[in-house]
Amino acid sequence: MSKRLFLEDVGTPSSTTPIGNTRTWEVRNLRNDSTIPPLMYVVESKMGESLLLGRGISGRLKFNMIRYIATSVAELFFEQLHQKTCVQYLILRGAYPFDLQHAFGHTPPYDRILLPTGFIKLQRVLNQEGTNWEIRAKDFVGTYQGDTWLIPDTAIASGSTIAFFLRNAFSHHLPKQVYIFTACGSLEGIQRIYQECLEKEVELIPVFSQCMFEVSQKGNLPGLPLTDLPVTNSGSITTKQFFEKAYQRYQGTRMCCVGDIGESLDDPIQYSLHTLWEMQVLKMDPKKEDWKAWTVDVREEKFKKKVFDLNPILVDYFNVLWK
Repeated sequence: MSKRLFLEDVGTPSSTTPIGNTRTWEVRNLRNDSTIPPLMYVVESKMGESLLLGRGISGRLKFNMIRYIATSVAELFFEQLHQKTCVQYLILRGAYPFDLQHAFGHTPPYDRILLPTGFIKLQRVLNQEGTNWEIRAKDFVGTYQGDTWLIPDTAIASGSTIAFFLRNAFSHHLPKQVYIFTACGSLEGIQRIYQECLEKEVELIPVFSQCMFEVSQKGNLPGLPLTDLPVTNSGSITTKQFFEKAYQRYQGTRMCCVGDIGESLDDPIQYSLHTLWEMQVLKMDPKKEDWKAWTVDVREEKFKKKVFDLNPILVDYFNVLWK
């Protein structure tokens, strides 16, 4: 097994926000791997930590956390971007919490004009083998234009959705560079996206929040392939301090830090049920969990019935909740 790398080993702190609550790590030529963009950034912040440690958080609170991270990213990178011809592309629905429109609106000229934005709806379906996702085109509203494309996405695992979009979009207009912003993103996903940019000689600049994840080769729950993003995976790269926090928080397991983002925002009950199931699969100790930090009160008796309906085995495993 290769030695675990930390941001302190591969990165250089490069900038902070005016009040110092967020800083950027610059990572160049990671592992001298030609399949990885030569320049990447990791934005380290308290909110980024809270998002990745807050597996029980859902609904409006999680949405607001993601929106706050988007604002922090915009503050750090606005100097690089404000003189460029920028266009944002939102791949719905996963990207909408990370919309940069609000974040950019605090600084001229975007306090007067809107950041040009295209909206893309793609359909992701599981292949027949149940091993990967296939992307099918749906709808696009907007115009392919601009030298600098900004593509925010809350979570990037395989990278197949953005790669599919770029492959088709580049045939309509070729920008000079593409920025990818993500609150929870994987190196494997960026590698797939980078291949599309390399073919067209378009510069790709990925911006991660808190950690560059390694995707688990096998999902923790049945029917969810290649989507788990645990800090504890040997190829995930973050700071030593945050790794220790995540290791303690998830009891040394490969618990995904975010679960299904769409489900966490739109269906907190189902998301919480799936989170409990994942904890049981990984044999996490319920007595070590801070249940008060969860958005959904899973300790309510009526929630116990929902747990039983999903998987009766979970009721015995989490019986400490209802004693």
